[in-house]
Amino acid sequence: MPTRRSFQTSLASLALLTLPAAILGGLPRCAQAAYPDGPVRIILAFPGGSGDAQLRILASVLTRYLGGPVIVQPMPGASGNIASAYVARARGDGYTLLWGVSTFFEVNPVMYADVGYRLADLKPVSLLAELPFVLVVNPSLPLHSLKDLIQYAQRNPHKLTNATAGVGSPVDLAGRELMSRANIDILHVPYKGGGEDALAVLSGFADMEFGSVSDVAANIRAGKMRPLGVTSAQRLKQLPEVPTIAEAGVPGYDFSVWNSILAPASTPQPLIDKLHAALVGSLADSQLRAGFEQLGFIPMSSTGAEVSKRIEAESRLWREMLAPVRQRAQSGS
Repeated sequence: MPTRRSFQTSLASLALLTLPAAILGGLPRCAQAAYPDGPVRIILAFPGGSGDAQLRILASVLTRYLGGPVIVQPMPGASGNIASAYVARARGDGYTLLWGVSTFFEVNPVMYADVGYRLADLKPVSLLAELPFVLVVNPSLPLHSLKDLIQYAQRNPHKLTNATAGVGSPVDLAGRELMSRANIDILHVPYKGGGEDALAVLSGFADMEFGSVSDVAANIRAGKMRPLGVTSAQRLKQLPEVPTIAEAGVPGYDFSVWNSILAPASTPQPLIDKLHAALVGSLADSQLRAGFEQLGFIPMSSTGAEVSKRIEAESRLWREMLAPVRQRAQSGS
C-alpha cells in the first residue's frame, strides 16, 4: 500500500514533468546533462595572425580531451576589451570561455578609463603559452646588429621608427622595454594591427618592428627583413642563428607575452576542474606542442591561481611604465 511519503514524491515528480519547457530551458546547461553536451566557445579578440592559428590548434586538440566540440568565435575590438567584457558577463556554465592575453589585464586597465570588466569577473583556468618576439629592421638600413641600432638611435634620437599594433599592444611594450633598458629614444608609429605593422617595415614606411616568429620568419628567409635579436631569454628553435637581445647588447632584457583560458567567475569549480584537466592534457599533447612551437609559442600549463599571481605581479611593472603614456593621451599632447 503506498505510503504518504511515496505519494508526495510521486506528486513532486509529476509536477516536475509538467513544468513548462521555458522554465526547464532556464536551468543551467550543466544541470541538464553531463558537461559538455554542446559546443564550447572560446572567444578570440584578435582574429588572423599567430594567435588565431594557435587557438584553432588548441580547439582541435581540446575537443578530444574535453569530450565535446570546441569552436573559436572571433570578437575583435578595443584591444581585447570587447571579448573580455562579453565573457565576464556570460553565464558560468562552461560553454563560453575567453582566450585571454596578458595585456587584457595588465595594460588595458591602465590605458582605458573603463574596460568594461574586472579580473574578478573572470576565473583563470590555465596558462596556454608564452610568445616571444623577433626584432627586425628593413634591410635597406645600415643596421646589421643590435649594437648598430642602439648606436644609431643614440646619435639620432627619435629618428628610428618602430611600427606596432597600437599603443599598449604587446609589441609596443617590447619596444618600450628596449628603449628603457638601452636608454634610447625611438619614434612609436602605431597601426591597427592585422599585419599592417609588418607591411610598414616591408615597404619602408617604418624602420623596425617586433614580430612573432610566424609573422616574420618567411620574410627573414627571403631577405626582406633583417633580424637583430629575439626578446626571450633563450634563442628560438625556429631562428637559432638569431641572438637574444640580452646577449646582443642589452643585458637583462627578457620579454614575452602570455595567454591563458579564462571562464566567467560564476563557473562552478567542478567545471573549472574538468576544463583544467582537459587543458593540461591538451598542452602535453605532441600534436599541439608541435603546432604551437611552429608558430613561435612556448606551450605551458598552470593552475588558475598561478595565472592570477602573475597578473598581479606584472601589472605593477606596466602601471609604472605606462602611466606617463596615459597622462599624455588624456591631455591630448
